[in-house]
Amino acid sequence: MTVTAPPSHPVPTRPTTLRLGPTVWVIRPRLVTCSVTAVVVAVGLVLVGLSVGFTGPVDAARILLGGGRAAENIVVFDDLLPRVLIAALAGFGLGLAGCLTQVVTRNPLATPDMLGITSGAGAGAVLALTSSTTGFGAVFTRLGVPTSALLGGLVTAAAMYALAWSRGQVVTSTLRLILIGVGMTWMMQAVIGYLISRADVHDAGTAQTWLVGSLADTGWRSVPAAAIAAALGIGWTAFTGRALIVSGLGPDTSRGLGVRLGVVTYGTLVAAVVVASLAVSAAGPIAFVGLVAPQIALRLARSASPTPVFSGLVGACMVLAADVACRSVLPAGLPVGVVTAAIGGPFLVYLIVQTARGSSV
Repeated sequence: MTVTAPPSHPVPTRPTTLRLGPTVWVIRPRLVTCSVTAVVVAVGLVLVGLSVGFTGPVDAARILLGGGRAAENIVVFDDLLPRVLIAALAGFGLGLAGCLTQVVTRNPLATPDMLGITSGAGAGAVLALTSSTTGFGAVFTRLGVPTSALLGGLVTAAAMYALAWSRGQVVTSTLRLILIGVGMTWMMQAVIGYLISRADVHDAGTAQTWLVGSLADTGWRSVPAAAIAAALGIGWTAFTGRALIVSGLGPDTSRGLGVRLGVVTYGTLVAAVVVASLAVSAAGPIAFVGLVAPQIALRLARSASPTPVFSGLVGACMVLAADVACRSVLPAGLPVGVVTAAIGGPFLVYLIVQTARGSSV
């Protein structure tokens, strides 16, 4: 009797089609089920996050629906609700941005963390947090953290892609892209270290806490950036839709199916940079969400490649769960970035080993 080993990659499930007039919609039942489940889990984690150390999830829902007393409304709407909203939206944005870069480069290691995008956004944000009101840094102080983070991410991504670009190639070598991205990450870390060492003690402490990925001092002022990141990510995914999926099949196949590969590739990279930078500006560079969330989504949905919206939902659940753990189980004051890094570090090693084995077969 011959025993067949299980496949190393998830087997894609067979989609079904739905005809509505002249249009045909492709529906993947398992992906729909997983997405709905992720939404339910995220809502449950939001209610738990609103109730930790204060009340119960049912009472939190009652207060959200307008049944709270004045003191309860102050605690929930002024203190807790902005925090959980930023956790959900920033996690969604980081997970979606990681999925976009993984799909367009066809490499699970090509994420905003690994490509230096989050470090560049972090450098821009730290420049805004630690600069005085005079001199060159005053420009970034006036621009604010979200805009400075966006500029830092865009400049870093442009430099990385210019260094990795080869004439005649729409998609550069992913190995070269990742290696240059790692180099850019450490260059930006050096910039961040210099800025912190030259900053005021209070500003340096604020920037250092923010760099770990903390939700402790977030408020309503940070919600718009995270919301814009999520909206832009969903909008670009809806706009590219089929073309983004086809681009994951390779340049030759994509062109043969009529996809304008240059527009899709460069547009998706720009969208990923903008989404990741805005998410970082709201909650700090929460480590490894962009790496882990798409790969978890890939295995849960059993799809041929990670799907952006479901990856974002998984990322939202990751950050919400980490925030709940930091406020209930783990020592008080622990940033969420420490928890996600503890999960993402071993997962990165696993992906590197799996990728190395796949390339050696």
